Amino acid sequence: MKHLFLSKLFFQGVIFLLFLSIYSHFNLSKAQKTETQTNQKQITPPKKTAISFVPTYIFRSTLQIGIQRFNKYQDRSFVLYGGITGLSNEFLKENGYTLEAQYRFYVKRFKVRKNANEKSYQQGIYVGFWARGEQFEQNYDYKNISFFDGTGRETILTYKGIRNTEALSGGIQFGFQQTFAQHFFIDLYVGGGYRGANIDTQNEVKNTDKPQHKEIIRWHNGIFDRGYQGVLPRAGFGLGVVF
Repeated sequence: MKHLFLSKLFFQGVIFLLFLSIYSHFNLSKAQKTETQTNQKQITPPKKTAISFVPTYIFRSTLQIGIQRFNKYQDRSFVLYGGITGLSNEFLKENGYTLEAQYRFYVKRFKVRKNANEKSYQQGIYVGFWARGEQFEQNYDYKNISFFDGTGRETILTYKGIRNTEALSGGIQFGFQQTFAQHFFIDLYVGGGYRGANIDTQNEVKNTDKPQHKEIIRWHNGIFDRGYQGVLPRAGFGLGVVF
């Protein structure tokens, strides 16, 4: 009887320990799952790819779109831009394309941060090196344009021509990049470089010469001239999505 009692007690103990183990296992698994979900909520994985649009080039009749890819440490990125140019009015038809590459070093990593409301965002400050190639074809057709010289004398001008321009430029820029609303970002930049150009012009000129023609189309002068060569400042902003 004594042995039977001990055996029964032993089996009851085993069953209790088994029940306790199963109960503890499920409770621990539930706790680990909850902790994992909490950590996932707290730590948002960084977004490493961006597609951007540069509105400032619209003022030069160019649509420029780029793709950016970050390394795993979020302290380097490569950007490739492509653009097309198209303009048509009574006096000028223009078309062309651009290609630009950038390599950025982030002095402040583009990593996940939290604001005062515990919302996640990414922000970075960078120094970037860029190289850009451009090709344009411009067809001018100015007829019967009134031009007043320095003495107030009016001259009726006619100018027709085709100008093909190929340009290469490169330099450095400094920028600030930050996400908002989870999947959108803004990229502000300023910098400069040098631009060289090769120009091939075929003109048919009547009643005027080239300096007078330049006075007519002032928007083509200086750094905004497609054929500009020299030190080139740059500043602007980009908008896009990150994922």
